[in-house]
Amino acid sequence: MQNIICFIVFVLLALGGFFIFGVKLPKKKNIVSISKATAKDKRKRVDEKFSKLSLTEKIYIGIKDTVEMSGFKMNTFWFAVALSMFAGIGLGKFLFSDNLLAIATGFAVLPMPYIVFKVRARWYIRNRDEQLESSMNLITNSYLGCNDIIKAVNENLDKLDSPKPFAEFVTDVTLIDSNIKRALMKLEVKIKNKYFSEWIDILVLAQEKSGDYRFILPAVVQSMNDAKRLQIEADTVMMAVWRDYFTSVILSFSIIPLLKWSNATWFDILVGSAVGKILIILMLIMTVISAFITLKVNKPL
Repeated sequence: MQNIICFIVFVLLALGGFFIFGVKLPKKKNIVSISKATAKDKRKRVDEKFSKLSLTEKIYIGIKDTVEMSGFKMNTFWFAVALSMFAGIGLGKFLFSDNLLAIATGFAVLPMPYIVFKVRARWYIRNRDEQLESSMNLITNSYLGCNDIIKAVNENLDKLDSPKPFAEFVTDVTLIDSNIKRALMKLEVKIKNKYFSEWIDILVLAQEKSGDYRFILPAVVQSMNDAKRLQIEADTVMMAVWRDYFTSVILSFSIIPLLKWSNATWFDILVGSAVGKILIILMLIMTVISAFITLKVNKPL
């Protein structure tokens, strides 16, 4: 059953796969340009590895990552997909009073759990990044004063919103391996954020070459704060886009039951004839595609 649901999800998500996985948006220039070559190499290796996967594998990985980032498990996602399928069939039966169109409606709403989980994951990541920015700011201020990254992290552990990765860093350096550079790289792997990666790169340079590199750290934290302010401003626009999308969908499909109650003859022609069924199915397909377009437009900064 799970394989069948996965295949159905793949068929519908493939319609929007181009918008999610096939478009590369231009990247903004960071204020700090330290270790750009290293970051570029990392992205290149990830892109090369990802490009070797089939479309099915890319979509599955994308779904799995989205569900995990939203704080749920895959079983919850499959349950939501199955529930959406049955709810869609019920809605289609109510709107069209036709079994074929009811099943088509059920397939059309299958991607909705993915979209909901995707939006939730973005809010989760945004909240996590705000906590990360606060942690980076506290550690940076302490490090500028003492020039000892271990001491700077250790004295702020009780103030951090998510202290576990940083506590593991201190434990690793003090009890397991005294190589600070290696411990910093392990910390970078645990927290996936481009600003945090750049922050770690500068810390590594400060350990390898000169402690003066630590004075660049506030610029990284500031650039992260600037991005957060821009994101807050963009959220208002994003909500307006979603509101317009759902308003358009509701208005488009509400015409059909109104037609059923106002003119039964025209309704029978619409849902009973082959041409009418094709038009409704095309409406459902365009609704799915437009949902992915809206999701792409609302991509966080």
